[in-house]
Amino acid sequence: MTRFTMLDKRWVRNAAVTAFWLALWQIVSLFAPEFMFAGPIQTVQSLFAMCFTRTFWFSVAGTLIKIAAGYLLAFLLGCFLAALGYRFSWFRMLLEPAVQVMKSVPVACFIVVALIWIHSEWISILTAFFVVFPVLYINVLEGLSDVDGKLLEMARLFRIPPRRKFGAIYLPALAPYLLSGCRITVGMALKAGIAGEIIGLPAHSIGEQLYLSKLYLNLDDLFAWAFVIIIISVLLEKLLICVLDKLRQGIGGRNI
Repeated sequence: MTRFTMLDKRWVRNAAVTAFWLALWQIVSLFAPEFMFAGPIQTVQSLFAMCFTRTFWFSVAGTLIKIAAGYLLAFLLGCFLAALGYRFSWFRMLLEPAVQVMKSVPVACFIVVALIWIHSEWISILTAFFVVFPVLYINVLEGLSDVDGKLLEMARLFRIPPRRKFGAIYLPALAPYLLSGCRITVGMALKAGIAGEIIGLPAHSIGEQLYLSKLYLNLDDLFAWAFVIIIISVLLEKLLICVLDKLRQGIGGRNI
């Protein structure tokens, strides 16, 4: 008698959900006009055709490099400024209005204004930074504020070195907030960065290809590019979470 493991059950469940949505997608495509909607078969065919062109890979690479640069800058600066805000209350109060503005201003409005200041080639970097920074800053600040004061007092009494104290006390409290922030912001950065590219139309970008597909009513390519964005977002999220988790385990293992 075959016994399903937990992994087997999860795989079957995910396959069933995927099959349901693919079937629904195909049914909708049968009734929708071709110039307004593309089915899964046409989308996959278009995706395979694009994969054999240099334009596809140049566009994907150009977008990913710039959005990754904006994300990395937001990550580093968000962690650094959150640490300063945790250490100095006056600095946290000084930075709060700017963070609230970044949280509140619509991304499209920011993109339009930003294109007045910078060349369109850099818009995805700035847009990714704009949407990622406030989320990571707030999450890191909350994670640091959640550190147990009694543990800090114990570390002070026993004169535990700062590096060991960070790995044994701060990191366990900070890790859930940091992982949650990264999981949320990966997709946000990709969507916002590509939205900036659609408006700014920098060369060799996914946003440019999306705009051209819409301009020429090429729904197959448009849906294929949307599918590519989804795949990239899922892969980047899993990769980033894996890297951060390994880094957390490495730092914790060396310091505890």
